[in-house]
This record gives sequence, C-alpha cells and structure tokens, in this order.
Amino acid sequence: MTGGGSGDCAVAIGRPLGEEITVSVLESSLNCSAGEIVLFSGRMMWRTGCRKLPLSLINSRTNTLIVKQRVLLPGNGVILQYNSRTATKKYYQDCDKQLFGPQGEIVNPVQLPDQRQEVVCRTFINVAPRHRIAIRALYVDLGNDSNQTHFNYILVRDVSTMKTMVFHGKQQFFWQSTGSQAEIEFHENIKDHRTMTWTLKSQGPASVVCCDLLG
Repeated sequence: MTGGGSGDCAVAIGRPLGEEITVSVLESSLNCSAGEIVLFSGRMMWRTGCRKLPLSLINSRTNTLIVKQRVLLPGNGVILQYNSRTATKKYYQDCDKQLFGPQGEIVNPVQLPDQRQEVVCRTFINVAPRHRIAIRALYVDLGNDSNQTHFNYILVRDVSTMKTMVFHGKQQFFWQSTGSQAEIEFHENIKDHRTMTWTLKSQGPASVVCCDLLG
C-alpha cells in the first residue's frame, strides 16, 4: 500500500468460514505527526496505529479483514504480508454462510436436527471496498402452516454502522448498506424446516452492488 498519491485507500481480505487472517507489517513510512494512519477492522476486532508498526502482528479473529490507510504525503504507506489459518476459536454456527463478490445466492439456512433451537443462522456478505450492497426481497414464502409471529422475521445488519432493520412475515422490502459488509439473520420457528432460495443479481452503477432476493 505504497507508491501512490495522497488520500485514502482500502484492501479487503476474505477467507472461508472457519479460518482467521494474520497480517504482518513489514515496513511503514507513515508520517504520524502529519496524521497518517492505518486501520485494521473485522467483525470482532478494530485496531488503528501508526507508530511502532513494523513487526506488528494483527489477528482478525474471523475470516474477513479490511485494511484502510490514510496518507497525506505521496509515496508513504505500509507494506503488509498476510496469511490465513484455521481459527483458534469457533466464531460461527454450522448453518452460517459466507458470500463474497457482486453476486451470489442466499439460501435460508436449515438447521441440523441436533442443533439447539435458540441458534440463529446467519449469512455474511462482503463486497469490494467503496461498494455498497442493495437487497430487494421480491417474494418470501413462509409456508401454509407458518404464522407471522415474532418467530418469523429476517434481520439485516449494516456492519459499518451496526444499524439493523427487521422485516416480518411476507413483507417485501428494499435495503441498502452504507458500506461493503452486511449480515442477514434468519429467525423462524425451528419446527418448520422450510428452505427459501434467494438470487442476487448485479445491477446499477459500478459503485453499487445490487442484489435481488427471490424466494
């Protein structure tokens, strides 16, 4: 992350669920007194720094990590090296899913028979930095015998602001993130083992990643 002009830049690193990322800072030419800084952020960690960065080791604790750098003097920056490994602690449920890139498919996770009923299944979505995520629910099928109580709803979280929206029953909705990360939680009556298939399509300008959800 060196050799460029002044301003902000970002790098996103993503690995499969079950892995964690370690980043080593090999070199740094940041001017701390001028306000230059680097930020490391993930779902379970947040760290900024400038001084004493070389030989620092950063652990994401999960499978994704975003590195943001602000430089004011052209040519300044950091040189990083990253590796991934099996996570030392489990940070996800077996029914969780991870999506990367501008398009994909979301499937309402079905819990295994031996899983606890209070387990909530999640889908994590990560796209390129400076992109946003738009989600449009066109149809949701809760089944003929499903009631529309608090057991049946979808929670969508904007990771950059940690704001959440809750959508109940067969409610159609359009949702857009402020950043490049989102989480979807599926809350439903566990006795009803329904599966919903969602299709994501790229749409709109390059700065926006738009996803159509189909059930």
